[in-house]
Amino acid sequence: MNIARLKLFTLAMAGCAILLGTQGLADETQDEVKFAAPKRIKAGDAYVGEGLLYPSPVLHDANGDKRLDIVVGDLRGMVTVAHRTSAANSPVKFAASQPFLDRQGQQLKFHNW
Repeated sequence: MNIARLKLFTLAMAGCAILLGTQGLADETQDEVKFAAPKRIKAGDAYVGEGLLYPSPVLHDANGDKRLDIVVGDLRGMVTVAHRTSAANSPVKFAASQPFLDRQGQQLKFHNW
C-alpha cells in the first residue's frame, strides 16, 4: 500500500455509530488496515439515531455552513438532522437531532411502504 495517512469516516448502519478521525500507517508496505472500535456520537443530550428504526446515518452539509452535519434516515422514512456546532479546528460537537425540513418548512418523510 502506498498510503501515508488514511482518513476514516465510518458510519455503522444499525448502531448509528460514527468514527471520525485519522489513522496513520506505520509501514507503507502493510497490507492490513485496522480500525478503532466505533463510538456512539451524542447530538445534544441524546445519541444520534436514538429511537429510530434501523437508522442509516450519513455526513452531509445540510445547512450550507461548510461543516458536515449528521443526517439520519430510518426504515419508516423519517429523516432527522444533527447540525455541527463546533468550529473546524475544535472537538466535534452536534446540536440535538431535529426533523429534517424541506424548503416549505414541512418535515421531510419518505414513504417506504
